[in-house]
Amino acid sequence: MTMDLSLSKNERLCSKATIDKLFSNGDSFVQYPFRIVYTKESEVGDSGASIMVSVSKRRFKRANKRNLIKRRIKEAYRLNKSKLDPFIQGNQGSLAIAFLYLPKEILESEQIHRKMEESLEQLIKRLH
Repeated sequence: MTMDLSLSKNERLCSKATIDKLFSNGDSFVQYPFRIVYTKESEVGDSGASIMVSVSKRRFKRANKRNLIKRRIKEAYRLNKSKLDPFIQGNQGSLAIAFLYLPKEILESEQIHRKMEESLEQLIKRLH
């Protein structure tokens, strides 16, 4: 069994309709430094889980800082997404997840990585 550590295009949440449905009907929780909004989709997609990352323009005026944070969050998710595999394998359908970054300062990569692990564990608990 090989682990796919990529974050392909079909694993990114792009559809405006899906994003609107995610924020209107989705459940959410805060696992600092993220607010995580998630919903189960009934139809089976190419990928078991699709994600989006959002960093507030109000808190980080400069695009390069927002992009740095987004890259760090995506990298942490990419390395830890295998934790969602047992849930996705056992259920029909897919999962839509939004990670909203809350702090007013830029956290180090190690902190984001550690918090992403905790967030995904919390998400799995809530899904069961």
